[in-house]
Amino acid sequence: MAGKGAQKKLSANAIKEQVQRIQKAIQQQKRENKGEHFTSLTPEEIEKKLKRVNSPIIVSQGWNSTTPGGTINYNLGIFNPDPVQAIWMFAHVWVGSGNIDPVVGTFLLNVDTRFPRLTQPAFDGLTLAPGASTTLSYSLTVASTVEKTNYIGNSCLMQFNWHDVGTYLDRGVFVFAVS
Repeated sequence: MAGKGAQKKLSANAIKEQVQRIQKAIQQQKRENKGEHFTSLTPEEIEKKLKRVNSPIIVSQGWNSTTPGGTINYNLGIFNPDPVQAIWMFAHVWVGSGNIDPVVGTFLLNVDTRFPRLTQPAFDGLTLAPGASTTLSYSLTVASTVEKTNYIGNSCLMQFNWHDVGTYLDRGVFVFAVS
């Protein structure tokens, strides 16, 4: 399965080149962002992520706030720094306070059931060429009965293996207002 464990130790020059490529992808995602809020990786955060085992990585997020009964539009920017194509990836988005939980299994279970849980893309998942990036877009419906306050959204990037255990790749968190 391409991508799983494919990331090799990168030289300082290779990391510098990847940081520049990822910053370019982030700038494109920022220009395309239609939400009120946008977060992205700093060069230092990119370098740290490039030194770990699992990739592709989440590089940016954009979203809006809303009112009860409205919709949160959430965009998730993903980049493949690996020298090989990454396949069978999905991103799962939900509301809950799990981001600080370092255990992936319980992180994924921390769910506010008043909100939908959404997964993209359709079968057979996302494929990203080496050095490629993409943005996945989600629309989370907000019930008209929720309290007016801030809520914590989560995203989890995963790579599936259709006949064995998949791989946790990365996570993101965003805070949105319902007012």
